[in-house]
Amino acid sequence: MTSVAAIAGPLEPGAQVGLQLPQAGTCAAQVASCDGKALILELLEEIPDGELEEGSVADLFMSLSWGMYKWLCIVSCQPSERKAEVQLLDAPMFIQRRLDPRVGVGLPAQVRPVRSAALGEPHEAVVADLSHGGLKLEGAKQLRTGDVIEVTMELAATLVVSPMVSLMCRVVMAYPSSAQPGPGKTDAHISFLEGQPDAIEAVDRFVAQELKCRAVSDTF
Repeated sequence: MTSVAAIAGPLEPGAQVGLQLPQAGTCAAQVASCDGKALILELLEEIPDGELEEGSVADLFMSLSWGMYKWLCIVSCQPSERKAEVQLLDAPMFIQRRLDPRVGVGLPAQVRPVRSAALGEPHEAVVADLSHGGLKLEGAKQLRTGDVIEVTMELAATLVVSPMVSLMCRVVMAYPSSAQPGPGKTDAHISFLEGQPDAIEAVDRFVAQELKCRAVSDTF
């Protein structure tokens, strides 16, 4: 049987977390108290009616420098305007940060959701960092774990003049944006889907060039 300590993991009063809701996306919250599996959350955003009721099951996220923790939880009583009591159902799933070399870039990007092989309307976001296997988006619009999206950005790579690169991606983890706070704004960790070697090669060239340039600049 999983111990209570193992279920709560790094959760403690004051910790910043996110709740993944079925329609409204992510909602920022703060742990007010943690008693084993039972948590009281202070809601930092207004939640639409019907999105978080007694008996609702939701994902709870916590972002740390070494990775992301995700719990499945159930709302144990009807939330008040700014408080929600939830019960953790199992030990957290841990998603480690990418191990590939990555560079901070701050590139503007267009993000389009993919639904039934059709592309949705684009919205603006920022690619905060980039590596061979994926990227981090900041300030994206209502992304959820498991979403498939297309990310288009401009990369200046060796022997290529500022090419526009579009990559098909899957959202590994999404949570309320700390970089661009606001209703429905999410930061997200993204992995590239297989079957797009040319686009990933362009990313690899860009990352290698950036790492080389920064290594040279660090010597002076």
